Amino acid sequence: MATNLLQRKEQKRQQILEAASTLFSKQGYGISMGAIADFANVSKQTVYAHFSNKDQLFETCIVEKCKSAGIDWNLEKDTRPADTVLKEYAWQFQNLILGEDAINMFQNIVRQSDSHPEIAAIYLEQGPTRNVQLLSGYLNLLVARGDLPFCNDTEMAAMQLLLMLHGRSVYWAYFGFDANEDEVTRRIHTDSCVEVFLRGYGFPL
Repeated sequence: MATNLLQRKEQKRQQILEAASTLFSKQGYGISMGAIADFANVSKQTVYAHFSNKDQLFETCIVEKCKSAGIDWNLEKDTRPADTVLKEYAWQFQNLILGEDAINMFQNIVRQSDSHPEIAAIYLEQGPTRNVQLLSGYLNLLVARGDLPFCNDTEMAAMQLLLMLHGRSVYWAYFGFDANEDEVTRRIHTDSCVEVFLRGYGFPL
């Protein structure tokens, strides 16, 4: 009985998150909690039982999006060669930020940053900053091993790599244009970014 109750509770939570993620990405932060409840086919009280306010719901949507894309994996426990780990991470990262929901959410946040600066702050904290910290932790491990002898600031290095990974496809998409790059072309770009990055910091490729 208790197991079934927990399963139903988790199911409701996922319904709310899926509905909120869709509405946030398409309509922006101005969407009401009532509208999210209607779209999730649950009561407004159920939404508030899981998420105390809209900020918390928005923040959770961003975190869950990263997790579902595999960006939240524990890099430090991955024992594969560093170039293999970073190339896979790079590919998943670009796919995440190139997704329709991610692009819509980014554009909505930019449009509403003057009236709702708090959502831009949440997005930066749970999106870019979170990814920088995740990647920086892995780079710290490589530095400790002596694999990155020229790296003195892993957070700066992580930011450099993440910005490189956007590439033509992402920048064009954020302005509403298709860069006409297929997966092979994009993969070549992300792989080469990792190789340039590792060579620059002294990794023996």
